[in-house]
This record gives sequence, structure tokens and C-alpha cells, in this order.
Amino acid sequence: IAELENEVYRLETELKGIDESDSEDYVKEGLRAPLQSELDAKRTKLSTLEELSDKIDELDAEIAKLEKDIEYFKQTNAEQTEQYLAAAEKDLVAKKAELEKTEADLKKAVNDPEKPAEEPENPAPAPKPAPAPQPAPAPKPEKPAEQPKAEKTDDQQAEEDYARRSEEEYNRLTQQQPPKAEKPAPAPQPEQPAPAPKTGWKQENGM
Repeated sequence: IAELENEVYRLETELKGIDESDSEDYVKEGLRAPLQSELDAKRTKLSTLEELSDKIDELDAEIAKLEKDIEYFKQTNAEQTEQYLAAAEKDLVAKKAELEKTEADLKKAVNDPEKPAEEPENPAPAPKPAPAPQPAPAPKPEKPAEQPKAEKTDDQQAEEDYARRSEEEYNRLTQQQPPKAEKPAPAPQPEQPAPAPKTGWKQENGM
């Protein structure tokens, strides 16, 4: 781990020197790319080794404590000591198995070569510029809603039907018969004198 830490420090120093140089940007980028890739790979490996190493230290401490507890339970005759002893021995076996696995993982990680950071196979396409927004068309005037026709009652409908039939019958009759000539008003008759009153036969004969 110490050797890996020295390599990481060396690469960080070289990259810092490139950034502070007076070279053109494209030259700096060409020098930085391989060093940055190597640095990233070593940082990843170093982080893995440190994590596994810390876990081993924790397991060693837990195992040492369990072994001390087991020794104490063996020398104590208090009640339930056997239960505590059995539980401690079971935990000790589990921690030792975990420690062996972690040590194997650490050994494998130390021997694994550093893998450079994977680059995407196909670079993401550059985003296309958004099209200019087009002006929204002017809204068309809405057609006025048609007024609902008032519904006619049965009486009104019957009156209209009767008037229409009467008009049709009248027109039919007037077309079939010629108009009659109007008769002149009758001339007024002269007044007749009132008849003289009749006298009786007795008066005529002096009776």
C-alpha cells in the first residue's frame, strides 16, 4: 500500500507541473490524458486496498476480544456461563472465517493490475440546437352559438296548422270560381200616403 501511495503522489505532482507549464492547451491535454488515466486506476486500487486493510484490522480486534471473553468464561463458574461461552465460541468461528476471506480478497487486489478507467465506446452526440420558436397563429374567432329555437306548444302548433289549412282552402276556392258581380243596391221606394180613416155606415147615413 505504501508503494502505491508513492506512485499516486508522483503522478499527481507530474499533472500539477503540466497544468502550471506555459505550453498550449492542446499540448497540455495530450500530456495529461495518459497520466490522468493511470492516476485514476491507481487511486481506485489504493482505495480498495485501504478498505480491505481497515476491515482486517477491525476483525483482528474483534477476534482478540472474543478469545479473551472465552478464556474468562472458562474460568468462571457463574450461572449461564456455558451459554455465554457457547455464543462467544460461535462468534469467534464466524469472525475467523470472515477474516480469512478478507485477507484473500486483499491478496488478490494487491496482485491485480491497475485497470484504466473505461471510456465510453460511443461518445454522446452533441445536443442539437433547439429550433427557433414559431409565432403561434392568431386564434380564429369563434362562431356565435346558435340560439336554440323555442319549442312550440301543442296549442300553438294546432292554431298554425288550422290557419295554414284555412288559407290554402281559401286560395283554392278563389282560383276555381270567378268573382261574382256585386248587385247594385235597390233604389229607395217613395213614401205612400197614409189611408184615410174609415167611417162607420151609421155615421154615413146620419145615424
